[in-house]
Amino acid sequence: MESRSLPPPGRIDWERLYVPRVLTGAAVVVGWFGIYFAYHGHWLGVALPLVTTALTLAAIRRADAMVRARSERLRLALDAAGARNRELERLRHLAATLLAGTDLTGLVQEVALAAVDLLKAESGGVALVVEEGRFLKVAAATGPLAATLGRLVPVDESLLGTVVTNDTPIISNDMDADPGSYKMPGIGISLRTAAMVPLRSAGVVIGTVSVYNRRDRRPFSDHDLRLLQILGDQVVVGLDRAAVLEESQRNERALAAKNAELQRATQLKSEFLANMSHELRTPLNSIIGFSDLILSEGAGRISDQQRDFLESVLRNGKHLLDLINSVLDVSKIEAGRMTLTLSRTDLREAIVGAVADTASLRSAKQQQCALQLDEASLHVIADGVRVRQVLFNLLSNASKFTSEGGAITLAAMRTRAPIELPSERAGEERRMVTHDVVWVSVLDTGIGIKSEDMPKLFEEFSQVDSSAGRRAQGSGLGLVLSKKFVEMHGGTIGAESVPGKGSSFWFILPTEGPVRRAASVGASA
Repeated sequence: MESRSLPPPGRIDWERLYVPRVLTGAAVVVGWFGIYFAYHGHWLGVALPLVTTALTLAAIRRADAMVRARSERLRLALDAAGARNRELERLRHLAATLLAGTDLTGLVQEVALAAVDLLKAESGGVALVVEEGRFLKVAAATGPLAATLGRLVPVDESLLGTVVTNDTPIISNDMDADPGSYKMPGIGISLRTAAMVPLRSAGVVIGTVSVYNRRDRRPFSDHDLRLLQILGDQVVVGLDRAAVLEESQRNERALAAKNAELQRATQLKSEFLANMSHELRTPLNSIIGFSDLILSEGAGRISDQQRDFLESVLRNGKHLLDLINSVLDVSKIEAGRMTLTLSRTDLREAIVGAVADTASLRSAKQQQCALQLDEASLHVIADGVRVRQVLFNLLSNASKFTSEGGAITLAAMRTRAPIELPSERAGEERRMVTHDVVWVSVLDTGIGIKSEDMPKLFEEFSQVDSSAGRRAQGSGLGLVLSKKFVEMHGGTIGAESVPGKGSSFWFILPTEGPVRRAASVGASA
C-alpha cells in the first residue's frame, strides 16, 4: 500500500475504525434471527445464516486491511526514524571529524563523502571560490567525479556559479536540458540530477557543496536540499578552524625557518668575529711588543719626536687590542663558549685595583675619585678577572663622560636583595629569592643620559650619541660585556641618570656565587 493512501499522522480514520465493528454487530443480529426462523421452519432460517457468514467475512477482511494499514504506517514511521537517526549520526560524526581535523584537504574530502552518504547519491563534491571570484576550484570530489579534482569551473557559466552568485540552493532534475549546466570535459558519466547549496563564512559565500544522481534514480527533494544545507552550514565552522590552523602551521614553519636562518647567521657572525679577532690580535701583539722594545731603547737610542710617534702607536695599538678583546668576549658569550673561573674573591681588593688601573684617565682630566666601602666583608664567589673588567668598564665610562675637574664616587656595601632564581624547565615561572649580596655603584657628575636614551645603554654596538662628532669614542661593547658578565654571575646591573647632573651605574653580585647549577653557566671552580 502506498504511503499517500494512509491518513495523515494524528488524524483518526473513523471509517476504518467503526466499519468492522458495525459489520460484526450486524452479523450477530442476523445470526440470531436466522436461528429463530430455522427453529420455526421458515426459509429465512437458511438465508439469514448465509448473510451472517457474508457479513462476518467482510468484517474479517476489513479488520485485516486495517491491521495491514497500521503495520505499514508503523513501518514507514520506523523507516523515517531510522533514516533520521542515520542522518543525525552522520552529521555528528562529521562534526567530530571537523573539530578534530587539522588538514584542510582531508576535511573537504570528508564533507564530500558525508554529502554523498546522506543523500544516497552517486557523486559529490566541494568547490571553493578562487581567482577573485571568477572561478570555483573543485577541492574535493567522490565517485565518478573524482577525476575533476583540482579543475576550475567558471562562475558565469555554471549552476555552481549561480549558487554562489545568488547565494541560494538549487535543485536540477534534468541537467542535460538545463541551460545553466556547465559541461566539464573529460567526465565519463551523465549528470542527470543535482542538488547544490552555498558554503558561507562570515556571511560571505566561499564555495558550494553538491551531489549528483541519486542511487535510486529519484529526483532530489526539498528535504534533501535542507539536509544538504544543514551539512553546509556545519562544514564552515570546521573549514574556518582548519584554515586558521593551517595558516598558523605555515606561519610556525616560516618562523622556524627564519629562526634557523637567524641562528645560523648569528653562529657565522660569532665565528667570523672570533676568527678575525684572533687573526688581528697576532699582528697587534707584535706591533705593541716592538713599540715597547723601541721605547725602552732596547734597539738603540730614539729622538724625542720618534718617542712621541711610538707612544702614539703603542697607545692606539693597546686601544685597538682592547676593542678586539671585547668583540672576542661578546662572540664567545653568544656562542656559549665563555666560562667563569669561580673562586673566593675580595671585591675590596678588586675595586682598589680597578681604581688604580684607571687613574691615568682621571689625572688627564683632573678628576677626583672617592671610595665609600663597607667595613663588612666584601668577599664573593666570583671570577675575579671578569669582575675587575666590569669595574674597569664602569670607571672608564664615568671618566669618559665626566668633564674636567669632575668627581667620581665608587661605593660598595654588603646587604640582602632579591635575586631572580632561573627556572630549570622551559615555561616555568621564575621566582625571586632573597640572598646575601654585595652592591657596587659608580656615581659621576657627568653629562647624564636622557630618559629616551636609557634603553640603548646595554645594547651591542650602541651609542647614546651615535653622531660622527660625538665627544666620547668607543665600540659600545663595554656596558654590554658588563651586563653579560654580571648576569653570568647570577646578578643584576642597572643605571639611573639625571641629564646635566650625572649618572649612577650599579650592579649586584650574590656572595655565594651564581644562584644556579654550575653546568648551566659553564662555570669551573
